[in-house]
Amino acid sequence: MKVVISGASGGIGRALVRLAKSRGDTVIGISRSPSEADVHFDCDVLDYNCLSRASGEVGQIDGLAVLHGHGDEKLWVKPVAELDAKDFLDVFLVDVVGAFNVVKAFLPRLAAGSSIVFVSSTPGLIGDSYGIPYATAKGAVVALARSLAKALAPIRVNAVAFGPIQTRWTQWISEEELAAFRDRTLLKRIGSPEEAAEAVYWLLSPASSYVTGHVLVVDGGESL
Repeated sequence: MKVVISGASGGIGRALVRLAKSRGDTVIGISRSPSEADVHFDCDVLDYNCLSRASGEVGQIDGLAVLHGHGDEKLWVKPVAELDAKDFLDVFLVDVVGAFNVVKAFLPRLAAGSSIVFVSSTPGLIGDSYGIPYATAKGAVVALARSLAKALAPIRVNAVAFGPIQTRWTQWISEEELAAFRDRTLLKRIGSPEEAAEAVYWLLSPASSYVTGHVLVVDGGESL
């Protein structure tokens, strides 16, 4: 396969780049920081012109993994009384508008049967007391994925809703809070970026050729 990964330098993005390359795929990375992709474009997802130029250089692709996300420790722990409209709009712009920009830019490179995969989260499905702007935006990503599945068929569009995965947010909270996240899962542990990447890769690959409009929950049983 030839796949494009936005957020290619992040925790799950880096793991997916390595996984896809290990299976012989050609990987194009999109992020503001360098990645290990075969070809990398230094684009902000809110810079549609940059994304469009990158799309013009890559040729036809088989899959698009939209993994980028807004990250701000302050918003993760900010109390409800201190949140304001800008907090929500900043996250929504990156996670939702940025995701749409990536899809729109690379849509001409996707053929029938190719795959788009978004990343959401279980808080986007069931809510959480942490990172409320993030949970809200991830809920919108699910709506975007399902809407595009209908609008873009026979291109397949799916999302993965992740529970606690060992990425940078785990550095923002105390050991006691992290232990509580582990205890919320049935498997009593935090997932690894490599496990997360496998889920995204399955939805990108022909192995999931009859799956579209689906939200795959990968959370160790947290949401049960």
